Amino acid sequence: MKILYVLDFKPFCEDKDGLTKIYYNLIKYISKNNDVDLLIVLEDKIDNIDNFYNVKNIFYETIKLSEFEKNINRLKYEYSTTLSKSKVKILYDKYDMKQYNIIHTAHLFFSNISFYHTNIVIGATDASSLAMSENTLREKLRKFYYKKIEDILSKKDLWIHTVTQRDYDRYKTDKKFIITNGVDSEKYKSYNVGIIKQSFVFHGNLDYIVNKDAIFYMSKVIKDIGCKYKLYIVGRGESEIYALLDNVVVVGEVDNIAKEISKYEFYLILMTTGTGIKNKLLEAMSCECNIVANNLAINGLEDIESLKYSINLIDNVDEIKNIVLNKVDKNARDYILENYAWERFSNQFIIKYEKICESSLSAGKK
Repeated sequence: MKILYVLDFKPFCEDKDGLTKIYYNLIKYISKNNDVDLLIVLEDKIDNIDNFYNVKNIFYETIKLSEFEKNINRLKYEYSTTLSKSKVKILYDKYDMKQYNIIHTAHLFFSNISFYHTNIVIGATDASSLAMSENTLREKLRKFYYKKIEDILSKKDLWIHTVTQRDYDRYKTDKKFIITNGVDSEKYKSYNVGIIKQSFVFHGNLDYIVNKDAIFYMSKVIKDIGCKYKLYIVGRGESEIYALLDNVVVVGEVDNIAKEISKYEFYLILMTTGTGIKNKLLEAMSCECNIVANNLAINGLEDIESLKYSINLIDNVDEIKNIVLNKVDKNARDYILENYAWERFSNQFIIKYEKICESSLSAGKK
């Protein structure tokens, strides 16, 4: 199968963020047995990388939209960086995109390719409006704006990939499917290291608003239940905003996340906002961390009944104190190995790509 991935970011650093992690592994495995090309469209020029696993060709384009163009997109309820049909058509012709069986793009910036090719996948698409609160007029307007974007995307002739049922249900189209994320179980494994007593740990991008909300909330919960444990936070990002939280310790960015998060008594993940499966949770589970999680944190995971035997899933924050006092120890490594390997994730995409191609052929499209 001949596949083109079109991205507006570089997928070469696996640990940069959640979306990069998805495409790093997807392209890594899909390119093993398929003819894969990669087109990277960025606003600024970069030093080109010409080799990435078994990718045949890596193309680069620099396209910077003006503020006027971005505002026009917003007025049309498009994502601000969406390329116009005319810009997309130029790229379509330049790279002879009709040769590809599947064109798979991330984010919404290239969604207008659906006007020129029939087999389009928009990948790892969150229903962003679901993650937004409505406490202020500004927040309500922002939520309305993203709902409109999601409604318009639902009407385009393309396939929408989501990673959870919750996101899937938001899009009003028959052309949608769910494939959940994976984790590298060889990289994320348990390490035999000394355990820091009276410790929780959480990791992720410290600048990401969803993680910020979670950290402030977890700090408050730990204090409110009278727990003497510290919350250690691991990851890149600005740390100054956490300085006033006297029960939070900023570890910062580390070379080996798996080894670092193996040092703590419990992995605490209490999410308050956000959609999609949390890569951080899958990684902690793969590392055999003793996890305490709320229901939003496990959004999208499979076989919840089995999961309850593998992590400490709480309905009420008061349960945390009992878990800590009784040293309840659970391990989700086997659950991960059975359900969340990246190779399994990628194989599911190949099956879906084949069905999309078969569907378009049966409809008489070329």
